[in-house]
Amino acid sequence: MKHIVVMTVIGATLAGCANLNLGALTLGGNEAEVVTPTLEISIAAGGTEQRPIARPIKTDGAFVAVATPAKTSGPLGITVASLGSPTETGLWLKTPLVKVQQKGRVTYKGKTANVLLITIDGPATAGSRMSLQAFQVLGASLTDLVEVKVSL
Repeated sequence: MKHIVVMTVIGATLAGCANLNLGALTLGGNEAEVVTPTLEISIAAGGTEQRPIARPIKTDGAFVAVATPAKTSGPLGITVASLGSPTETGLWLKTPLVKVQQKGRVTYKGKTANVLLITIDGPATAGSRMSLQAFQVLGASLTDLVEVKVSL
């Protein structure tokens, strides 16, 4: 019985040591250099549009690429949409036409709805899933596969 109590106390003590940041202690001062990214603004030639310039981030002596910004306007394509999960509320379209989640528009038979475009895996020719509310706004039949135009 004594062994069980002693082992429990030792186990609890060692588990408490896991919360200490002992790995952050370094000897000799070899700490990695961390540089925070800066945001530069450029004005396109002949225009007044300001866009951020993606600059690499330097961490530990190596450069890491920064993601390029997503497309900001224009048509993305046409997709066939089915009804998505009716339990997920809101106006959304899960589609492989986008690479990052962003706001956009879907058009069906002359009606347009502003939706949240959510990325899903698959080729750009794959189908999409649209929310119940988006189907209702567009006046589309819930049992049909509808061809919608997707744009930003």
